[in-house]
Amino acid sequence: MQTVQKLINRANEYKPIDIIRFMIDEALYERSPKNWTMQDRVRETKRERLRQVGVVHATTSKEMLINGGSIVFSSFETLERQLENLSHWTPQVYVWGKENNEGRLFENIRFITCAGIEVDYKITVQEIMYAAAMIGLPYPTLVLDTPRGVQWFYKFDTPFAGSLKARRAGKLVAEELKRVFVEFLGADAACNPLGYFRIPNENNILFFSKDSINSEWALAWAKQRARKDKRTKIESGTTIYKKQGIMDDPAIRAIIDNVLIRGQRGQIGRNNAIFTLSLALKYEGKSEEEILDLMDEWNSSLRHPLSHDEVKRTVRSAMKEKYKAPCKEYVEELAGVEMKFRFDIRTPKKDRLERKQSHYEEWEQDIINYLEKHCTAEQPYLVGSLRSLAKLLGEASPVAKAMGKSSLIDVLKRSKRLIVKSNGKKGRNALTFITCRTVLLKSHKHVFKMFLLGKTPFTQELAQELELYLELNDKKRLNHHENAVMNDDPGG
Repeated sequence: MQTVQKLINRANEYKPIDIIRFMIDEALYERSPKNWTMQDRVRETKRERLRQVGVVHATTSKEMLINGGSIVFSSFETLERQLENLSHWTPQVYVWGKENNEGRLFENIRFITCAGIEVDYKITVQEIMYAAAMIGLPYPTLVLDTPRGVQWFYKFDTPFAGSLKARRAGKLVAEELKRVFVEFLGADAACNPLGYFRIPNENNILFFSKDSINSEWALAWAKQRARKDKRTKIESGTTIYKKQGIMDDPAIRAIIDNVLIRGQRGQIGRNNAIFTLSLALKYEGKSEEEILDLMDEWNSSLRHPLSHDEVKRTVRSAMKEKYKAPCKEYVEELAGVEMKFRFDIRTPKKDRLERKQSHYEEWEQDIINYLEKHCTAEQPYLVGSLRSLAKLLGEASPVAKAMGKSSLIDVLKRSKRLIVKSNGKKGRNALTFITCRTVLLKSHKHVFKMFLLGKTPFTQELAQELELYLELNDKKRLNHHENAVMNDDPGG
């Protein structure tokens, strides 16, 4: 990942057509075929043979896009000539195409060059950069303003091209990039990351850098996310400790002392510094009013200060509830200095009803509670198929929904408090018998009492039950003794 300081010091300006060229790896003809010279024909024919060129689709308005219309461009010459009249385009290169989106199919993509993400609300560039750092991603290559929100793009250093397998790999990366920002920033989940997006123009470029995301790394990252299928979310209940001292950290001081920081269109600069410093002050417990005063004061010390409205808008962004503290990696990249401060962030356990999954110990206790309530000395076992028992026990639990059959099997295998038997049969005729020690003790005690009263004859089965009763009773007394010793231990 490139350091922010390097981006700040970069003062290059890029024209929209230069950005378009970069985003699609120069994959169009340089000139319109009707204007080719012999030299052009030789060069472009060779590129065609190597499958290095294709076409892109574009529209002149949102209405044209909605109605399914499109214009196809095969050369940069024609595209640049009409650029100021275009509103949307496909930053993916297709093998061929015709008007009205003919040929714009996944199977017809020649290169997957980038992935696009969109939010339908206004968000600052520094918030996007901060989110990327928190997620563990590099900064995006391009950020564009839209009438309702913002779009940003990750350009792949090597396009996903050639086989269907390669295109599917590119699609996986694009989908995972979108999904992670859906979770972190509320990006548009319905947006196709390989579809139509705003085309860069003089008025909508918020940020651009010629730094691409490594394709191999991105694919490994996407596969790992897809395998785990775990979506990182910001916990609203996160509690942060050890709040003092962050403003004295060398990295934070380096940002404060950089009075020459500026940044121009497409480069990170003063807004990001104010956003980061605001988060550090927020972490220390400062109010929004106090932070705004301090940021106004710091802004006035800069060689090129921002307007008060811009400072206020940036501070307000940092005060959003989802931001708890500055991201260490983000601070270090902005400062160019290692951050030594260590955060102590703890997330309290969620209540069971707030979680999607119950813990093994919780299910075990649910089963014991049900057995003690519904089983009797005469009928100590809960009997049924595993599927029906899972449904019954789950619906009777505090979560009041069916328990998975596999979850029940796991609990029964791991539990040392439950006693499980089966009738030895398989398929539809298989039955499982579940009880627990307390219920079984009551049952055997009842049988023993009936024997002593002469109401039950002595049999081999009775002898086995009495032996089990004595064994369970001994274990019960042993557990009570161990608990008493632990409670009396003065070292505890």
